[in-house]
Amino acid sequence: MSISKTKDLLGQLSKLERTVSEFSFEELSAADAKMLKKSFSTFKSSLENHIYSPNYNPQSNAQQQEKLEIEKKLACQNQFIAHVSHEIRTPLNSIIGFANLLTEEKLSQSQQKKVQAIQFASDSLLKIINEVLDYSKISSGSSYFETIDFKLQDLLNNIMFLGETLIINRNIQLIIEIDPHVPETIKGDPSKLSQVLLNLVGNSIKFVEQGHIKLAVKAKKCNKNRCILEFSVSDTGIGIPKEKLKTIFESYTQAEDNTFVKYGGTGLGLSITKEIIEKQNGEIEIVSELGIGTHITFRLPYDLGDPKNIPEKFSKDIDLIKGKEALAGTEILVFEDNLMNQHLIKEQLTKWGCKVYTPVDSKKGMALLTTKNIDLILMDLKMPNLNGFEISKEIRNHADSRIKTVPIVAFSADFTEQDGEDCKAIGINDFLLKPYTLHELMTIIRKNKRKEKAPIEYTQILQKKMIQSKETTQVELHNLLNDCFGEVDMLNELVRLFKSNVLEFIGNVKIHMNNNNLKQIAFAAHKLKASFAMLKANGMRELIVELEAKCKANKATEVQELYLAFLEDYPLLEQNMDRQLAELNKNS
Repeated sequence: MSISKTKDLLGQLSKLERTVSEFSFEELSAADAKMLKKSFSTFKSSLENHIYSPNYNPQSNAQQQEKLEIEKKLACQNQFIAHVSHEIRTPLNSIIGFANLLTEEKLSQSQQKKVQAIQFASDSLLKIINEVLDYSKISSGSSYFETIDFKLQDLLNNIMFLGETLIINRNIQLIIEIDPHVPETIKGDPSKLSQVLLNLVGNSIKFVEQGHIKLAVKAKKCNKNRCILEFSVSDTGIGIPKEKLKTIFESYTQAEDNTFVKYGGTGLGLSITKEIIEKQNGEIEIVSELGIGTHITFRLPYDLGDPKNIPEKFSKDIDLIKGKEALAGTEILVFEDNLMNQHLIKEQLTKWGCKVYTPVDSKKGMALLTTKNIDLILMDLKMPNLNGFEISKEIRNHADSRIKTVPIVAFSADFTEQDGEDCKAIGINDFLLKPYTLHELMTIIRKNKRKEKAPIEYTQILQKKMIQSKETTQVELHNLLNDCFGEVDMLNELVRLFKSNVLEFIGNVKIHMNNNNLKQIAFAAHKLKASFAMLKANGMRELIVELEAKCKANKATEVQELYLAFLEDYPLLEQNMDRQLAELNKNS
């Protein structure tokens, strides 16, 4: 098109636009005027693009715009999930914290049961929140995938070993088949692979009453540097209806409406599994027949690894836990503007003999740093009215070297990778995720505070002899039935929930042992010990308490020994529990 014709056309277009605007204002309703202007604007934009961009493709642009809108919507959803999670975690932190404080009081047996019920409900809610967050992070691409060398056979042995411990009192055969061409060492994310396999094998164990479960691994398209591995988990379980197979990997979907009531779960397990696989350029498929069984196959590409690069399973770190007596006199400055959480942490720390200061703004906080001998700062990063990052920067830039070097521990209800980078850039020493346990709080303070004292309490704990295995198999359900007001159905539900907690504990320990994360093993043990106390399984509870103490003392070898003792004795404990439960059910 010539320049003169182009100018004439654009002039006519501008004139027409003014006419449309005047007509819309004078002759049409607001809704009709809006529609007419939108249609004309679309026409004008298309015409201008054809004039100025001859290669312009309106369909391609529309598709790109639609894709951007979807991505924007997804980002908003994930941001909303993270925000809601933070808002839920804040009051949940108070609930868990005050419940933990109550366990240290002199309570009646009835009161102890009520506190344990609060702890169980809180932990269950926290688990759901974490699973939803996990799904949100993975689906949005913000989840972190590491790349390290690891021995596949060791990982598979751990999965099978765990599976064997979970198959109790059922006629189920657990089978593993490994193609001889599968490489010994591969490079990738072992934690994510463990998470996927544990979820799939755990699902099979959950839904199989008799028959077999088979884990098979094959090597596909291998060359000198890379290999595609095919994993499959097949079972003779209850199967999945044909009409449900198309949606089984969707969020919050379970095969049957009553699955949650009977088996529990959030309905996110397979969705998370699918996301983890696809984020690593893999694929997953499922075949199932109702009443016959299920076969799930997934493929993942891995680079071949080098055994020399595999880190040692456990490291000998120094003892960080010295007992709460060592905290006496520690002066701690707390930036927390939520009054309930402020009251909670002040009571927690005061019980340990700490001097606690809780300012409500940065000005008062800086004044206390000047006048008091502060040993540690606990800094909430995401307060509605205060910015923990900015306050931390102000402290690190202070002219007084005593103030600028005071240890800072950030604590918040959520923590992103960007938060970690920001904390490192500012000079924040450590991080504590809400809600936290009392042991986690004690550990982080002992690790980071300025002053150190000799160990007392935990030294005595670690000198105790290991629990004899025969003590760890004993359990008593009759008292618990009384606490259930004689309702056997309620007792059955508590036992089911208890078994679910044990399954979760075993899974967490196996994963964190592979990663040498004794802190998380201690956390898992801490969550479980109250359940054994509720069942009057005092021997097993003492074993779990000792395991927790060994974790906190970084005694990796002894942690392994105690955990193996647990795996050996727990099936016997569960047999005793099931026998008692059967008698109580029979007599009800």
